[in-house]
Amino acid sequence: MIRWAVSRPAVVWAAVTTIVLSGSVAFTRLSLATKTTVELPRLQVMLSWTSASAELMETYLTSPVEAAVQSVRGVKRVNSRSSEGSASLTIELQPNIDPQITRLAILERLEILRPEFPIGAGAPRVSNFVPEDLQEAPLLRVTMTGPYTAGALQKIATEQVSPRVNAVPGVGGTSTRGGTEFGASVQYDPTLLRQLGISPGQLGAALAESRQVVALGEEKFGASRRAVVLRDQPDALEELEGLPIRGRGGKIFRLGTIATVRAEEDGRGMFFRINGNPALAFDVSRSAQADAIKTATLVRATLDSLAPLLPPAVKFNVVNDDSTELARELKDLVTRGAIAFGAVMLVIIIATRNARAVALVMGTAAVSIAGTALGLYLLEIPANMLTLAGLGMGIGILVQNGIIVVERLREEPDTEEGRARAGRQMTPAVIGATLTTAVVLFPFLYLQGDARAAFVPFASAFVMAMAWSVVASLVMVPALAAGHGHAARWTRGRKFYSALVKRTLRWRWATLLVTAAALGALTWGFSTKVRRFAFGGFGGQNRTTVNVNLGFPRGSDPEALDRAMREMEAIAVGSDGVQDVVTQSNGIANASMRVLYTVEGGRTAMPLQMQEDLTQRAVFIGGANVSVTGQGPAFGSGFGSVSSGNYRIRVKGYSYDGVTAVAVDLKDRLEKITRVRNVNVNAGSFFGSDRAFAVTLDPNRDALARYRLTSTDLRDAVQREIRGQAGATRLDIGDEEIPVTVKARGARERSMDELSAAIVPTSAGSPVKIGDLAAVGQREVPGVITREDQQYIRIVAYEFRGPTKLGDRTHQAFLESISVPVGFAVEDVNASGYISDDSEKGLWLVFGIGMALVFLAVALVYDSTWATLMVFLTLPIALGGVMGAFWATGAAFTREAAVGVILVIGLAVNQVLLLVDAAIAKRRQRSADGYAVRGLRGGEVLRAALDRSGMIVLVTLTTMASLVPLAWGTSATTLFGAIALATAGGTIAGTLGAMLVLPALVMGWGRRRRPLAVPPGVGVPF
Repeated sequence: MIRWAVSRPAVVWAAVTTIVLSGSVAFTRLSLATKTTVELPRLQVMLSWTSASAELMETYLTSPVEAAVQSVRGVKRVNSRSSEGSASLTIELQPNIDPQITRLAILERLEILRPEFPIGAGAPRVSNFVPEDLQEAPLLRVTMTGPYTAGALQKIATEQVSPRVNAVPGVGGTSTRGGTEFGASVQYDPTLLRQLGISPGQLGAALAESRQVVALGEEKFGASRRAVVLRDQPDALEELEGLPIRGRGGKIFRLGTIATVRAEEDGRGMFFRINGNPALAFDVSRSAQADAIKTATLVRATLDSLAPLLPPAVKFNVVNDDSTELARELKDLVTRGAIAFGAVMLVIIIATRNARAVALVMGTAAVSIAGTALGLYLLEIPANMLTLAGLGMGIGILVQNGIIVVERLREEPDTEEGRARAGRQMTPAVIGATLTTAVVLFPFLYLQGDARAAFVPFASAFVMAMAWSVVASLVMVPALAAGHGHAARWTRGRKFYSALVKRTLRWRWATLLVTAAALGALTWGFSTKVRRFAFGGFGGQNRTTVNVNLGFPRGSDPEALDRAMREMEAIAVGSDGVQDVVTQSNGIANASMRVLYTVEGGRTAMPLQMQEDLTQRAVFIGGANVSVTGQGPAFGSGFGSVSSGNYRIRVKGYSYDGVTAVAVDLKDRLEKITRVRNVNVNAGSFFGSDRAFAVTLDPNRDALARYRLTSTDLRDAVQREIRGQAGATRLDIGDEEIPVTVKARGARERSMDELSAAIVPTSAGSPVKIGDLAAVGQREVPGVITREDQQYIRIVAYEFRGPTKLGDRTHQAFLESISVPVGFAVEDVNASGYISDDSEKGLWLVFGIGMALVFLAVALVYDSTWATLMVFLTLPIALGGVMGAFWATGAAFTREAAVGVILVIGLAVNQVLLLVDAAIAKRRQRSADGYAVRGLRGGEVLRAALDRSGMIVLVTLTTMASLVPLAWGTSATTLFGAIALATAGGTIAGTLGAMLVLPALVMGWGRRRRPLAVPPGVGVPF
C-alpha cells in the first residue's frame, strides 16, 4: 500500500484534497450542543396525587409502585422520594440491560396496578433518568408579560405561542411556568339551598348532565341512512345559569337564581416572578440531534414573527439563551485551538527548519481532524464542547505519527524506493504508538454511571482521529514527501544528551536506585498530601447560585408566603453580579428562590455575602422553615487561607423517627465544633421541610349510619367546603374545555374551625355539621419521605470554616467517632448527592484494563516479551510524573484527573516505544548476523538512543504545545484542566524516563569490556 501510494502522488493529492474539503463542509454542518446525549442505566417514575400528604403518597402510591418495580427483571435498586402531591422513584438497572425494554416492562406492571390507585391519583410517568451534572439547561428561557391576568397569559402561551415554537425544527419541547388554569365556579349559599330543598349534589348532577353528546341510532331517509345524535352542549358560560334545578314540591329553579356562576382563575396561592415582577415563562429544550445555535436562532425568529399577531402590549423577553454561552465557548475554543495549532507548527519549524517537513506534519493533523468531522457527520453524531475540545487538545498527539515518519524520511534518499522504505520501517512504531494510545480509550465504552455519558464521545472522536492520523502518516507523507531535504543537526544538544546517556549507562545501578527512590517519594507525597474526590463538572462551567427554600405549615395564610418571599427578593434583585432572581411557589405552603450569578460574579466573594444577608433576614421570619444554601465555584475552597467546605453525612435506617433522632444528635454534636457552621439535617432536598401539618378527618361511622350518610357523602361535602378544584367537572364551553367546580360560598377562606361547622345535607332534610360526623383536627406529618432499598434516608450537611485539609481531617475524625444504634447506619457521601455513582470505580477499572491492553498491543505489534517488559518497567515513571504534578500544584485529584492518567498510559508509552523499536531492530540484526541475543552493548544502546532522541523530544514538545493553550487559565478541578495537568506531568516524566532511564534497562547486563564512545555518523536531530 505504501509503495503503491508513493508511485501515485497525484491520486494521493486528490484524495487528501477531497477529505479536507469534505471534512470542512461537514464541520460547518455538525450539530453543536453543550453536552452529549445521555442514556444511563437508570429510569425515573413520577407519581402525582393532588393535595395528598407525603405520608399518603408513601402509603398508597410510592410503596405499592416500589414493590411492583423491584420485581421487574433487570432492576438493581429503587430509591424513592415522596412529598406533598408528588413522588419520584429512581430505578437503577443491572449492567447490560436495555433501559427502553425495562421501561416498557415497568409500564406494563404499573398499568396492572393502576386500578388499585386511590381516586384522584394521576397516571404514572416513566422516563430516562438524567443526573443533574449531565442535564442540559433549557436552550432558551423566555418570559411573556403584558397587562393581562395570569390566566390570560397562560391561554395565549398555550394556544398561540407553544404550538408555533414546538413546530420549529430542532425544538424538543416547551414547558411553561407561572400562569393559572382558566375555569369556572358555581358558588352557592348553603342556607338558601336548605330553604329551597335542594342538595348541593343536585347542582353537580345538573352540571354533569348539561353536556350530552350521544349516538342514539340511525334512521332511514329515502335510500340512505343517517345517524341520529343527541347533542346538547352549552356554547357560553352564561348558558349554565339557565340549567333547571328541581326543588321542594317539584318547583323548578334556574341555576343562576340560586348560585353564582362565574369565570375565575384560581392560582391557589401559587406565584411565579422573575426579578420581582410577575411573569409567565416557558423553557425551550433542544432535541437530541439538533444544533443548539441554529435552533435558538430559528426560535428567536419565530418569536419575532409572533409578536405582531399577539394581543396589544404582550411582549417577549429572552432572559437566558444557552446558545449564546455555547457560541462564546465555541469562539474561545476555536481561538485556543488555533493557538495550539500555531504553537505545534512553531515547534516543528524550529526543530526541523524545513518548510516541506512542516507542511507534511501539519497536513496529517488537518486530514485527521477533517476525516473525524466527516465521520461524525456521516454517523449523525452531534458534536459537543467535550468532543471539540478533545480534538483541539489532541493536535499535538495527532501530529506524532507524521513527525515519526518525516524524521525517518529525512535519513533516507529522496527516491520513491527510499520514501517507501522509510514508511515501511516506521510502520511498527506508528501502529504500536497509535494502538497503545487507542486501546486505553477503548475501555471507556464499559464505564458505568455519569462518567460514561461524559467521556465516551470524547474517546470515540479521539480514536477516530488517531485512525485517520495513521493513514495520513503512512500513506500521505511518503507519497508527497519528494524534495523533503536533509535533517537539521543540533550538534550541541546531541553532544549534551550523549554525555548524559553515557553517564547513566556507566552508573546504571545508581540511575535505577535514584529513580526508584524518587518514585517512592512521589508516591508518599501523593498518598498523604494530595486531596482526592470524585466530583467535577465534566468540562461544563458550573454557575454559582444561592438558593432559598421557605415553607409554612399547611393551613397558613398564603399571603404570608408571598410577603416573605418578596422580602428575600428585595435583598437579591439588583445586587452586584446577580444575573437573574427566579421566585416560584411550590404549592400553597412552600416557595423557592434561585439567585443566579454571572460567570464573573460567581468567582468572587459576593455570593457568600449574599448567603449571609439572606440567612440573617430569614431569622426574622417567624413560624417558617427556611434554608439558604449556595452552590458553585464561589462555595468551594480557594478564597485564601480560610475557606468554606461543604461536607455531608447520610443516616440510614428502617424507622423514620429513629433516623430523625440520629440526625438531630449528629447536629448537636457538630455544633459543638468551633469551625462548623450552618448544620442542616435536611440537606440535599431529601426531606424538604422537617415537618408538615395536615388537617385530618376521622369519620364516626356510627354517626354516619345514624344520619343515613356514607363516607362518599362526607367526602363530597368536604370537597365543596375547601379551596381548590377537587371534584371538578370538565365541560366543553364553546370550543374550549374548562373545569367547573361546585363550592360553598366562602370556601376559599375557610378555616379549620369553620370546616367543622360546615353543613352536610341529609336525605331526611335535617342538616348536620361535619364536626358531628368526623373529628376534625391536625397533626404533624413528614414533609418529604425518602427511602433507599426500603430504608429511610436523611442527609446532614454542614460547612467547615477553615483550610480544606483541616476540614477533611476533622470530618474524617468525626465520622470515626460516631456510634449509632443497631439497625441504623451513618456514612460519608460526596457532594454529588443522593445516589452514589460508580464512575470512580469504573475509571480505575478502565485504568487496569487499559494497562493490560497496552501490554497486549506491544506484544502483538513486536511479537516480543522483552519489549513488553521494557514498557512495563518504565510506565511507573510516567505515573510518578502525574503524582508529582498534583503534589507540586496542590490540586485535588478528581475523577477528571483519573481520565488524564488513563491517557498518560498511552501517551507515555509512545516515547518508550520509539527507543524500544530501535533497540528491537538492533537485537534482531544481531540475531540475523548469528550472535546470541543477551542484550545490547553500550555503543549500540547509545546509537539507538541518539537515533530516536530527536523524535522523542519533538513528540513531547508538540504534545505540550497543544496542551498549554487549551489549559491556560483553566482550573484543575474542571475536566480539561485536570486532564491537562495529569497529561503534562506524565508526558514530561515519561520523556525523561525514555531518554535517561530506559537506556540503562535496555542495555545488556553482562560485563562491559571497553569504554563507550560516541558512534560516528548519527545524523538524527536532537
